[in-house]
Amino acid sequence: MPEPTYRHLKSRTEQGVLVLTLNTPELHGDQMADELREELLAAAAGAQKVVLDFQPMGFMSSVGFRPLLSLRRQLQEGGGEMIFCNLGPQIADVFHTTRMISTSRSSVAPFHVEPDVPSAIARLNAAQKQSGP
Repeated sequence: MPEPTYRHLKSRTEQGVLVLTLNTPELHGDQMADELREELLAAAAGAQKVVLDFQPMGFMSSVGFRPLLSLRRQLQEGGGEMIFCNLGPQIADVFHTTRMISTSRSSVAPFHVEPDVPSAIARLNAAQKQSGP
């Protein structure tokens, strides 16, 4: 069955992990944030492990936090988790400044980050092996 298509996302599954790539160079404005929120929640429905790949994105305004926090809540309620990757320098700076991400595995930041998709997948799969079957 083919993966569904979205306006602001590309979706694929690798090694049992849902990889969502934000396919827009900029995220700003309430309408775009609301559309992205709907797409993220639909794409990740029922998922346990999600990698959010920021590769093509170069700018994100603060409204971009809303869809990401909504996705985090949905995943947590279902016992899932998510890791960001491929953050550009400007986006990484915004996330670090607002303490929304941490590279530390012991941090209380709401989001975790890895440098690339393979690293994020490996971290999610390793976490599952440590927590049980």
